[in-house]
Amino acid sequence: MSDKYVITCPVRGQIKVGKKSKGKLSPNEEFYRVEAIKHLVSLGYSPKNILLEPIVKKFGSSGRNSFRSDFAVLDVDTTKIDKSDPDLLLEHALILGEVKKDNSKSDYVKNTQVKPMLDFSSLETCIGIYWDNVEQRVYWQKTDAGKRTTYEGALQFLPHCGQNITTKPFAYSDLAPVDSLIEMFDRVEDILHQASFDHSQRYEIILQLILAKIFDEHSFAGRQDKPVEVQDFSSLGVSASTALVKMNKLLSRSVTFYEKHLPNKVSKQFPITGEVLVDITKIISPILITRSKRDVVQTFYMKFAKHLYKWDLAQYFTPTQITDFIIDVLNPQFGEHVYDPACGSADFLVGAFHKLRQYNAGYADCIWGSDNSSNAVQVAVLNMLLNGDGKTNIHKVDSLETVNDRLDRYDIVVCNPPFGTKIVEKRKAILRQFDLGHEWALTDGIWKQKEDSLLEAQETGLLFAELCIKQAKKEKGRIALIVPNGYLGNRSPKYRVFREWILRHSRIAGIVGFPRFTFKSSGADVSASVIFLERREKALDVIDALESYPIFIQLIENVGWEAGNKRASVIYKRDEMDGSLIFGDDGELIIDSDFSSSLEKISSSLSSNEFEWIEPSTETSGWSIDSSQVLSDVDLTLDPKRYCEKYTNLKDNYRASEHIKLGDLVEFISERADLEGNILKLDVTEEYKYVELQRIGQGDYDYETMRGWQLPSRAKHFAVSGDIYFASIWSSVDKWCYIGDECENVIVTNGCIRCRIKLGKEDWLVDLISFMCTEGWTSQLRALARGSDGLAEINTADLKDVIIPRITSDSARKSIMGFELGLKKGRTTLKNTIKDMIKNNEIDINYPSKRGSHMYLV
Repeated sequence: MSDKYVITCPVRGQIKVGKKSKGKLSPNEEFYRVEAIKHLVSLGYSPKNILLEPIVKKFGSSGRNSFRSDFAVLDVDTTKIDKSDPDLLLEHALILGEVKKDNSKSDYVKNTQVKPMLDFSSLETCIGIYWDNVEQRVYWQKTDAGKRTTYEGALQFLPHCGQNITTKPFAYSDLAPVDSLIEMFDRVEDILHQASFDHSQRYEIILQLILAKIFDEHSFAGRQDKPVEVQDFSSLGVSASTALVKMNKLLSRSVTFYEKHLPNKVSKQFPITGEVLVDITKIISPILITRSKRDVVQTFYMKFAKHLYKWDLAQYFTPTQITDFIIDVLNPQFGEHVYDPACGSADFLVGAFHKLRQYNAGYADCIWGSDNSSNAVQVAVLNMLLNGDGKTNIHKVDSLETVNDRLDRYDIVVCNPPFGTKIVEKRKAILRQFDLGHEWALTDGIWKQKEDSLLEAQETGLLFAELCIKQAKKEKGRIALIVPNGYLGNRSPKYRVFREWILRHSRIAGIVGFPRFTFKSSGADVSASVIFLERREKALDVIDALESYPIFIQLIENVGWEAGNKRASVIYKRDEMDGSLIFGDDGELIIDSDFSSSLEKISSSLSSNEFEWIEPSTETSGWSIDSSQVLSDVDLTLDPKRYCEKYTNLKDNYRASEHIKLGDLVEFISERADLEGNILKLDVTEEYKYVELQRIGQGDYDYETMRGWQLPSRAKHFAVSGDIYFASIWSSVDKWCYIGDECENVIVTNGCIRCRIKLGKEDWLVDLISFMCTEGWTSQLRALARGSDGLAEINTADLKDVIIPRITSDSARKSIMGFELGLKKGRTTLKNTIKDMIKNNEIDINYPSKRGSHMYLV
């Protein structure tokens, strides 16, 4: 894959940079140089006055050895001077800059490249800049009694064009967020390592530094023009001993304020010398931790907590792209209270806090969270503190046990509850408080709760769903729940009752499905969706009273990271022609995800007219269905695959021309049955040809010879000539085979559906076997699968509505018939031939393009 970058430079325009070439910067260094130039332009320096890679000194015979600067800012247009004359250039140089891709050799570069450049300069007002991934420092010189002295300070001291450099203490308004807290504190750790502190000691000191820094930031957030206490002491001329006294006083106040939230006791005195502390404050004083992007904070916190507390935080965190997307859809407003009853690491709450604090600096007062795990609460509190919450409303509470303490309280309830068939609640006192903790029975066609009959156990995730709706305000309180797709599609009475309860107690504004493995980095290997609800003021007595209203449906395909592994590496957008990575206008790589476009589609759907809290759009392109479609389904299926735009449009396209439903074309045959419906038994001594799912292709199959006693329990179908088998699970729906004449003692796995062409429909066999080689077939089957993982099943009741389009080309039908005859003889495959015929437009049917990933749901 290409490792090029596309960058927009104020001097050279759009540039593509690849591997480092001789005499050039690496891609990362080129990026940082562009960032430095953008910063200079923002301060009023003209791009026309900026020169890249100028020679500032020549050495040796005929000047064959050259000393270059990565960039120079002149006091004249670069076209007005002879750029090959270093002495002339230095007479006009206002700024000379050096860029590096990392901070590992920063001191060496500063002393051997940046400071010597200032010595070469002609103007006493010339400024040197050092810029890398962690530090951005400025250098300047003053002459006193004929002696030049070099001074150093933070980038914030760099003056606007036409002004002189001055040093002053940082105010809160001077501080700036950074792109990577990890890289910054790695540099701090290096300093501590050089000072002979071991690994555990280093992280304890880093915690002290973080507490002091965020306390300092909170102290001055309301008086942003006043000097903060954490300063670049060396640039201000403050002695190391004085700096240590100041920082110890700040640390003592910080620990006193935060210690009730901390899992371990923290010392109120730094165990380091003043000289080490001064070196560290050079790095941390210019930054603003509490206003850094939340993914920057989360990435740092996950590493930090793993080393300091030995916590593996992957089990707590929900990816920030998902939580931010959900919060954006819920659209919290000024003064609205947000609650998460199973808050884990407080990711939803952090997302709401980031969104609303720009309008209300005290929005933390409206953020509420509970969890019954002490570790989770500590993780959540520290996460909120790092993200800028100076206090916390997160507490250790068993939310299920106290469900009735918070009824009708919150404007927004959002939750990623613990779910799974093995995560259950058995306490009778708790089950008694929930409708879904009771047994339900079907009486006269209506599902009713049995008041005096409790379940032995209920899935915790289902109870949390009921809790969230009950604790949202009746005045259109809104709810977002992440749930496994099994909750939304499985046909068992437990889940059918759950869906009816949801529909009767709330209105479903929309459902968004995520690709499989989205939550794998958190240890959940399931397909899940988020369902957005608005609580009803009065629950419906019966489901038949469900009114008509629009429900938006979206399927996320690209989440922006590698969802198939636990590393979850970020995926960025690339140029389609050469694969170059693309930077946005903000100078950052663009994450390749569907969240922004899905949010736009939700805003432009009919649901935005029905639910006033959805941010509306002037467009009308968003996809939605009518609630009547859910009501018309006997199972009240809510799985978004079933209603997505791709599947719906595909069916409509096929219905517009000659077609047949699968249920009208084939008969489905039960396991172990013969063609008359009699149940067959294995002969343990007989030799069989066993067909596993992985041995089935697209039309053909292979087998393993086994005795009856050797066959696994999943060997269920006794095949006869004319049988058609296709995989019945989501992850393998492209697999199918036709059983030809040479099929003696063939037995097929129960991972397949068995069917046969109905009498009188034999002419449609060509259409069926052709269509089964296409994405049109697999898209329909994936949409119909019910379940939460790769083993989600398709049942025959759903399969009856699969649409098979007619091949109308006589020449195409004639070509395929030859393969049909081959299949009947058990010798030939079709898939590649059908693919070629589609490519050559020999078959006049509109097939969708193949999925971009095996994780996409449809």
